Amino acid sequence: MKTVYRSMLQLAMGACLMWLQIGSPRADELQLMLGAGIFAKDGAEWQINYRQSDSRFQFGYRYVRWKEVTEDPFTGRPIAENPASMTGPLVNYQFTPEDSSTFYVGVELLKWTRTEIALNVVLPPDTESTTDLYFGGGFSGRIGRHFVYNLGLYLSPSAQLNTRLSNGNSTESSGNLDGQVQIGVMF
Repeated sequence: MKTVYRSMLQLAMGACLMWLQIGSPRADELQLMLGAGIFAKDGAEWQINYRQSDSRFQFGYRYVRWKEVTEDPFTGRPIAENPASMTGPLVNYQFTPEDSSTFYVGVELLKWTRTEIALNVVLPPDTESTTDLYFGGGFSGRIGRHFVYNLGLYLSPSAQLNTRLSNGNSTESSGNLDGQVQIGVMF
């Protein structure tokens, strides 16, 4: 429960920083999004987006958290839990923001963090993180006056993350993707 409050605080702080950075309160769109990541084990996914009325650029802040389980390849038993998160700012260029739906391209600067926790033996966990650019795009639109949806895909071929426990278990990842399936409200 503590991590939920911490992630909500991070989202609120990101929104305040974005508000201060952008300045003008005459927003055409302020979106609060919930994503499909909330259905993952120990999952959470929030995103806040802001776009001024005379701009094609949308600025945002994203937070995603999930948990994976590493299984023994021979027995299928769980041997490690891997809580992970991605968080950071994003910028999208919307092709037709005046329409009720639009394609967009964008870039995210996400900090990807993963911890490996051994389940069968008492070992200290190993935490690693990396910050990389993710490039991609998607399709977003409005449903009525106050609801929005988003489908996006961002890739980072250069992201690398390696966690290793002292018993030799390790998880190595090269490249990463950020898939987005979201619904939200717009003010």
